Amino acid sequence: MVRRGPLRWRVGLPVLISVSVHALILAVAGVYVVREVTSARRPEFAAAPPPPERPAEHRVQIARRASGAAAAAANPALARITSAASVAAFALPEPAEPVGRGGSLLGTGLNAAALGVGAGPGLATALGSSGAGGRGLMSLTFLGLTAPRVSRVVFVVDVSRDLMDIRKGGFEAFAVIRNEIARLVTQLPPTARFGVVLFGAASGDVNRFAAELTLATATHKEALVAWIRPLNARPDHLGTRSAGAYLGWKERELPRAGLDASLLTPPWLRALRAALELEPDTVFLVTGGASTALRPRSDERRETLERRNELEKERLRRRGIDPEKVGELRRAALAKARRELEEINRQRVAQGKSPFIVSDTKRVFQPDFQEELRRSGFTLVLDTQGWTDARGDPIWEMGVSPHEKVPFTEVLTHVARLQAALLRERAAVHTLLFVGPNEQPREPAEQLTALARRNGGQFTVLTARSLAALGAAPP
Repeated sequence: MVRRGPLRWRVGLPVLISVSVHALILAVAGVYVVREVTSARRPEFAAAPPPPERPAEHRVQIARRASGAAAAAANPALARITSAASVAAFALPEPAEPVGRGGSLLGTGLNAAALGVGAGPGLATALGSSGAGGRGLMSLTFLGLTAPRVSRVVFVVDVSRDLMDIRKGGFEAFAVIRNEIARLVTQLPPTARFGVVLFGAASGDVNRFAAELTLATATHKEALVAWIRPLNARPDHLGTRSAGAYLGWKERELPRAGLDASLLTPPWLRALRAALELEPDTVFLVTGGASTALRPRSDERRETLERRNELEKERLRRRGIDPEKVGELRRAALAKARRELEEINRQRVAQGKSPFIVSDTKRVFQPDFQEELRRSGFTLVLDTQGWTDARGDPIWEMGVSPHEKVPFTEVLTHVARLQAALLRERAAVHTLLFVGPNEQPREPAEQLTALARRNGGQFTVLTARSLAALGAAPP
């Protein structure tokens, strides 16, 4: 009988010891290799230096707030709404080390003077990166409205005289909007693109900063500041052509868009179309009104209105008033009033005060304007001799318009077809209505609200008081 147990033990023990030694050697070698590789690659993961501070924008913030007091002093109407704001309460400490890109932008001319911050109080504007989808999207706040997911933005701005009316803060009030556009553009990241479209509510003229969206480089930002600085900055040079250069616009042919060729679109809608042709993802529309489109009247409707008009003329003749001379007398009276207002403005400018800006001479004879004239020590009376009705009121209109208003739903359909024809993805349209405290903006507010909602945007009402409140808000 053979005993095999001790033999297996004698054979297995050396093998077990050999395996254990080799395993220990391999473990030590693995630790050494991992340590060496990790040590060699560690510099690749060193933390980046902190981002440089931006003293230029910091100083612009301080200068912009300080300028609010100067603007209010120059304009009594603006002073009344900003008297509660304290400039010192919003002063910021100076950055400790003025280095980085903020200084380089300042060196290229994007400083407080270039932005024209001395012309009026600014607004709290937020700009941040969301990083959504890696497409350079950001959240952008303009005049109190915040638009998410922005990378291609266009500002559409009404530059008509109505926005400088005394009830909206006077001549300096427009500087708030102008300065905020310039300041916001200077803060855009270099991957963003921007555009500005100006329009006149009376003339229908359109002016653009560029024929296509502009990359937000330092050079292009400086060009925008230089272009927008003179916009409505002088009372003798106002409107779309008061910007640094004029680039007109002619609408692009869209034969397959299904647009109604009979519609006569208002100036703000023409400007919005010019903006959509730039292919933005976000539009901010600032306007003092939102009239709907027009369409030629039918022959039957026009004949009815003309018969009514003839009856009214006959009643005037029976009172001894020649209807054919009413228009002539009215034009002469308004021309006289314009000359008198120009003389008043010359005296105000000589006194270091802001001139009165009106879009229509009839505005001078409304109660709030007459009260402002009296407070300023002036009197202006309309000569209505020979052109008043039975109640003694001026006869402003005698003819029959060949056009009539269309429901605003047709305007919304028009915009929807423009979006589909010009853009792959619909642009968000945010609307801002600038009104005075004694205006009744119900209809334009409802229309601009509908426009914003149908186009993925927001709506807000701007007044001189709300602008002042935004300007006083801490950043």
